[in-house]
Amino acid sequence: MSSLISHTQLQSAQRILYMTHLAIGDFVYQSVWLKALKAKYPHLVIDVWFDDCRSRPQSWATGRNKVLNEWIDALGIIDNTYPIVGNLAQRQGYIKQAQALNYDLIVFIGKNRSEQFAKIARKISTSAFVVASKSKPLSNPLAKWLYFKNIDAHFSYDDIAKRSKHITDLYSLCFERALDLTCDDLVDGKKQLVFNVDDVYQQQARILIEKSTQNDNNKLIVFVNHLSTADKRDYPFAQLKQVILGLEKKYQNLVYIFNCPPDKLNEVTTQVAEDSDLNRLAVTTFTAKQNFFQLPALIAESDIVISAETATAHLAVCMGKPQVTIMSNDLTLWQPQGDSIILTGSGQAKSITPLQIVDAFTKQLQQHFSGTPKLAERA
Repeated sequence: MSSLISHTQLQSAQRILYMTHLAIGDFVYQSVWLKALKAKYPHLVIDVWFDDCRSRPQSWATGRNKVLNEWIDALGIIDNTYPIVGNLAQRQGYIKQAQALNYDLIVFIGKNRSEQFAKIARKISTSAFVVASKSKPLSNPLAKWLYFKNIDAHFSYDDIAKRSKHITDLYSLCFERALDLTCDDLVDGKKQLVFNVDDVYQQQARILIEKSTQNDNNKLIVFVNHLSTADKRDYPFAQLKQVILGLEKKYQNLVYIFNCPPDKLNEVTTQVAEDSDLNRLAVTTFTAKQNFFQLPALIAESDIVISAETATAHLAVCMGKPQVTIMSNDLTLWQPQGDSIILTGSGQAKSITPLQIVDAFTKQLQQHFSGTPKLAERA
């Protein structure tokens, strides 16, 4: 099947706008294809629109914008970005900025609000060749038909999702269909990002670990992330507490790093400080305040990860860490690959019991740390 944008079009184009409702986890997998696009067509100026086109902007947008912009800047291949807006007037401002750049090509790859992306793409340019993925309408099929009627070509995101066993398969098929990119074009030969963390962030992570362990190299560092941007993916703090207490009954050398989104750091820090069972344990709360790369650096310095299905679970795979992943059973495409024991709950992550997590964690410890001083079981 031929791609919707041809090799000839890509060779002759000067500027392309890539649109998607980007989250940190998405970018683990999408960024490799943007790198492949730039490597194959080095003359092409690539801009990224990751405003999610919601009719009601969300409170967490500021934190996500900061992280994604830092990450995109580090790639060194993207010229302009259009981040998630704080209000609708700001979106109109971004549309005007984009109109002035005279895009030759506009591509949208994603599932949510595809009709809104199609509408905005054509607002940005009446002359660009526009290709978009199209997903099942949630509420207004007529509006979707009208907006997609005005673009040049589209393909079914839902059909590709049905053919995909993992999110890496889905993006591989989407980028092949839209932009004629194949696995042979991947810069590192991998379908997920390979991280290179600067020494400054690695050193910061080591300092935090040394402080948390009191310079005891026999401590085992457990990186924990129980929160996401969706309630069904979150693991409640009360249940997380039972996980920690269950681990403490079995092992005596564990140190915990509780990672939080920036807007949740104070809340989680207070929860730990005011809990008489947890505040006596080696628990440190953390968020990447200065730069996104503080997060993968800290994961790299940890020994094992417990994470809800959110960005940290996918970053743990990138950093080669064993983990236990807690997730809803309707997110199977997003199961982390690599060394992961995946626990799935019925509809919501919270349906997974603390005992299930303790048992899975124990299996990972026995596999990776058996016979080492870090795996010190209580008598």
